[in-house]
Amino acid sequence: QSLQEEVFSEILENLVYYIQKCHKNKASNKGRNEIPSATLLTGVNLPDHDALFAALSSQLHDKVTPYVATLQARHCTTVRSTIEHMVLQLMNYNRFHSDDDLEDVVKDRLKKNQCNFLTLSAWYKEQITSKRLRMSPRKKLRIKPDLQVDKESVLVVIIPNVEGFSPQILQDFILIASCYVTSLPLVFVFGVATAVRTLHRSLPYHVSSKLRNEVFHSQPSSSYLNKVLEKVFLTSACPFQLDDKTFKLLIDVFLFHDLSVCGFIQHYKYCVMEHFFDCDYKVLCCSVSELAPNIKSLSEDQLEKLRQLPSFRRYVDKLPQKEKAPLLVDDDHFRVVLEKLMTELHGYLLNFHTLLRCLHTLTSSLPKSPLGKQLREVYSLAISCDISESPQFRECFQLLGFQSREELLDKLKKVLSILQNVSSDLPVKVSHLKDIHRELSRYYTEIVSVGTKAAEQTLKSPSKVDIGKNINRYQLKEKLLELSRKPKSLSGYEEARKKLLDYLAGTVFPQFLVPPTNTPFNEVLFFSNLAGVKRHIVGTPRAAIHMALNNPHYYLEASESLDGSSSIIPSLPDICIVYKLHLECGRLINMYDWLQSFLAIVNHTESGDEQRDVPPEIQYPLKVVFIARFTRAVAELQFLGFIKTSKKKTDHVTRLTWGSS
Repeated sequence: QSLQEEVFSEILENLVYYIQKCHKNKASNKGRNEIPSATLLTGVNLPDHDALFAALSSQLHDKVTPYVATLQARHCTTVRSTIEHMVLQLMNYNRFHSDDDLEDVVKDRLKKNQCNFLTLSAWYKEQITSKRLRMSPRKKLRIKPDLQVDKESVLVVIIPNVEGFSPQILQDFILIASCYVTSLPLVFVFGVATAVRTLHRSLPYHVSSKLRNEVFHSQPSSSYLNKVLEKVFLTSACPFQLDDKTFKLLIDVFLFHDLSVCGFIQHYKYCVMEHFFDCDYKVLCCSVSELAPNIKSLSEDQLEKLRQLPSFRRYVDKLPQKEKAPLLVDDDHFRVVLEKLMTELHGYLLNFHTLLRCLHTLTSSLPKSPLGKQLREVYSLAISCDISESPQFRECFQLLGFQSREELLDKLKKVLSILQNVSSDLPVKVSHLKDIHRELSRYYTEIVSVGTKAAEQTLKSPSKVDIGKNINRYQLKEKLLELSRKPKSLSGYEEARKKLLDYLAGTVFPQFLVPPTNTPFNEVLFFSNLAGVKRHIVGTPRAAIHMALNNPHYYLEASESLDGSSSIIPSLPDICIVYKLHLECGRLINMYDWLQSFLAIVNHTESGDEQRDVPPEIQYPLKVVFIARFTRAVAELQFLGFIKTSKKKTDHVTRLTWGSS
């Protein structure tokens, strides 16, 4: 919640300030009946709108007015119901908590047929009068007759989803409200997910002229996600981490599907649940202070599962022969080593995330941003491979070699601030970070102190080089290339910059920004079950529909009659029978043959001697019922997108799908 308030702080402050001041100048609105309104462009991240408007309503309650009404499109199907919901919320501001309270909160005070603007106007006048009566005589003398009511008396109506409202209902509601703007200080807040022209298309000129509109732009959802990642998930304080493939999957779902931060958090929670549900020893995915008691509580089976982890196996293979046997046999010794390695793993996370932020600070503003502009992009690359060996890393340090003195000092100052803010109270060692901070401070002081003049170096003049008298073009070219390869004079700043970049690229980042797969017991903290998460998060509707139609016993409780075999039995639902028959056909399906096959399955008396025993007056109605059932099943298949009508033959349909995925 605090992070949401921080993300929405700027837009909310501007909105609150506008609502506080919009009714101050009453003379400019006299005779025009204009309602002050604010259009908030929220973007298409629809699941996150509730959090934004909940924060806005809370801010308005705390700083502006207690009279705030939120109108949802699902409750406002008519103009009358829209006015009813607004009046009920405004008149019961101190008792209203959610949409479900609308029916019960006013039974003892107000009937629904009384919820109109006349009742609201009378109630509002009574509220203001009673407020003035409660004032002290000294305050009453200071109030001028033409003075506006204080800012706490504004009536704010929030419409979070303008696109979901019927345009005609919205137009009539605004026109009716504009007739009472002289007696009611109304303010409208419209939430628009697409663009301002959406509101303009919904409101013609004779309606929009009743609004004094101001447009506000919220931050894109990607910036909200970046702050959530940087302050919550991509930190050493969070022991649970995602591997590169799972992290990329969640980011791709966010960027290409819903743009919902709430959805991203729910997917992250599912990964946490799947991680801890998978194995009992994942209880070690905790803070450093909880490691010792959790390790003591591990059973022999859990310790054996830890010994079988691939990362621990690789660690044991590198040990001398004398140290391998105690780790594999002695549980007490293994617990001691386990606690030591898990503590080192937490230290690795601290160093990794700290220096990852330092690298992001140095490279995020470079031209074309080879490592990306966001921390999540650098993180995704760093956990997938050795980032110091990547071409993007080398390109970044080549570009840093051309940085000016002021730009490099500014970035170096931010890096020192990141290293300085690392808490020394953590239970893991931070001596490496202190050494890096000390060394970078020395480089910072050296760069500040050095001048930018070129160092005086004596070089042989090209005029003194004997190139000979009679030489051809090829020999002249070789001589000139030889002269060009001689070292140029470097300034003091350029030498200090080169030393700094060599230290960072050759010592610091290669040592600490290694992928987590190189550390023992990384499976305890890093979640890597990509297939399980993808199966539940990224839906495959066609495969699910195929499973439901081909094997309905997975979804229906009548498992006795639906044995799940490939045979087609009459007890299957009609659409399942028609679907299985259509799988046996080619591209064009003859409707008459399809119908006969369906009748042969569902109506056993269709052929043979048994059919002769059925009277005609009974036979015809039964056949009509079966044809109707077949027609409905075919229409359902067409609705699902498996078939379509054919233009080549009138009595045929075209099959559209092949396979099951």
